[in-house]
Amino acid sequence: MESSAVNGALPPFLKLTLPETVYAVPGIECNIYFETVLDTAVYSNYACEVRCERGSQGEHRWFWTPEKSDAGAVFDLELSLFNDYGKILSGTCKVVVAAEPEDPERKFTLSLLADSGVGCRYPDHILHVMQEFGFINYTPVGSHSDKGRMAAPGEAMHDGYGGFAWKSFLSRWVYSAEELPEVQNEAEAEQMRALGIVDTPKSNAYRLRSPLLKLEGGKVVQDLPGWLQKINGGNAPDYIVIQLGGNDIFIHRPEDLDVKVAEVMENARKLLAELRKAAPHALMGVTTCPLGCGQDGFGKNYNCMQSRYQYRRNAQCYNRKITKLVKSLGDERISIIPLHQAIDPVDSYITIETPAHARSSRQVIRFNNGLHQTREGGYQIGDAIASWLIFQEGKKH
Repeated sequence: MESSAVNGALPPFLKLTLPETVYAVPGIECNIYFETVLDTAVYSNYACEVRCERGSQGEHRWFWTPEKSDAGAVFDLELSLFNDYGKILSGTCKVVVAAEPEDPERKFTLSLLADSGVGCRYPDHILHVMQEFGFINYTPVGSHSDKGRMAAPGEAMHDGYGGFAWKSFLSRWVYSAEELPEVQNEAEAEQMRALGIVDTPKSNAYRLRSPLLKLEGGKVVQDLPGWLQKINGGNAPDYIVIQLGGNDIFIHRPEDLDVKVAEVMENARKLLAELRKAAPHALMGVTTCPLGCGQDGFGKNYNCMQSRYQYRRNAQCYNRKITKLVKSLGDERISIIPLHQAIDPVDSYITIETPAHARSSRQVIRFNNGLHQTREGGYQIGDAIASWLIFQEGKKH
């Protein structure tokens, strides 16, 4: 993204966080929701204006569904920000439309490392989109499906785990009672008990630890070859997508945000380096972090522990930093998958009908979950990732 001040000094925190590239596919709607790309305390203080050869500007978004004739095209999009003094900020990005792939029936695999965002079933939607577009030999690989087992028809395997952050995939291992017989001696078993054994049924143990680790002689060690053997017969996947960030930056406050996000970037660098060693030829995509919905959703889930305002500020900071990190790696086979601008911040989040207050007989609709999307929100996430994937296939073949 390119952005610049247009009319004098800006408030210190006011920024545009447009993605550098928005991926589009004929037949799939792509979106830029203005609220999600504007880093400000009060979005309603500003007016947005879009200049682009394609698409339409609505009240809250720019949207476009390309035609087949648009395949392979590239368009510039400029988003300008206004207040009562005039134009104060502008930014640009590229809208790139996937070209027609030469061989949509080629076999390829995708591994997804993610957090609880998978709960809206977007891995399944990616699978459906790929099949709909003729990629009949696209195979999502992973340790489990959304239902914690091998995937049934129409379900996608993946490695999505609630609460996971970048560091989790290289460190998180919660012991369970099933492992006690596997340790070398009673002393090691006693150590595990002192660490805090979680008596977890074997069927749910996978939720507690990274699939990239294993227990060896009572110690937790990295085992990426073992992970690849489990998910893909020992072969590296063709694509690796990482959808993380929300748990990394969730709780931080302004006074420690820069330091904490810098730590997250180091954790991201380490995981990406390990994945690159294990999969030297894989194309990797790192998603930006969705921003969540309104304050009622945050209040429902987190009381006063975290606000919509601060979480959005954290996520916008993360999105800028992770984009910069990916560029700094100098790896042509890794890119950013922009998600944050693609998700409707109102109608793609969970709501509930509830009394306006304890003494009210009037029912109102309010957000009921700060960070987790509806199934329709999952469709938007899946569309954005599938568009990146289809673009890569059109670019490669």
